[in-house]
Amino acid sequence: MGGNGYAGWLPLLIFAGVMAWRFRSLEKARPLRLPLLWVAPLIVTAAISLALYGMPPSLPGWVALVAGFAIGGGIGMQRSRLMRLHVEGEGAEARVMMRQSPLALILVLVVFAARRMILPGGMTVGAGPEAAKALLMTDAMLGLVLGMVVMSRLVLWRRARAMVADHIFDS
Repeated sequence: MGGNGYAGWLPLLIFAGVMAWRFRSLEKARPLRLPLLWVAPLIVTAAISLALYGMPPSLPGWVALVAGFAIGGGIGMQRSRLMRLHVEGEGAEARVMMRQSPLALILVLVVFAARRMILPGGMTVGAGPEAAKALLMTDAMLGLVLGMVVMSRLVLWRRARAMVADHIFDS
């Protein structure tokens, strides 16, 4: 990589900016649009499918992908359980509102920090054992992201649907 090395810090700065923006709006409740919860998993699944189609994993890569999905699914489930949900209104006008939990955002920070510790210098694809390790880590990270998004949205949908069906106003 040429240049002065600032390019390595760009993703970290973008992530820090996004997290600062998210922490700023922690206490603001926003509507949880149940009919649209499937959109993000669909987009992520399509993007990951294209990546896997373009560079199909080996057998160990598929194992890493499934392991990443399992770990990401667990993280996504826990993150969604930490979200604060409540119902505003009654009857046909009832809508589920969601507020970010500080713990849910801290969980995302921990996952990001753990990823940075596992891959300190980034991944460069060349030849040899380092390239194979980088490809396995890429497959695992694809599975992690897919698992987090799919399971997070699934748990949010199930919690919100149960709240509306059982007339629970705070969770």
